[in-house]
Amino acid sequence: MIFGFLRNAPLHVARRALQTVGRFGLLPSAQRAACTGAMRSAFVLGRFDLLALVQRAAGPAQRVA
Repeated sequence: MIFGFLRNAPLHVARRALQTVGRFGLLPSAQRAACTGAMRSAFVLGRFDLLALVQRAAGPAQRVA
């Protein structure tokens, strides 16, 4: 449950920031699209980092069993 929250929290915050900026028309649509793409890439990389961290933590426990 907590991993689901941690995984989705950065994307939710980033989406809110983009929505706020978009409302005021501070970014043209092309820049908004580039921002969204960069955020998604960073989010995917973050998911892989979290998976690696969990696997690394589980490593010694698997060897003991």
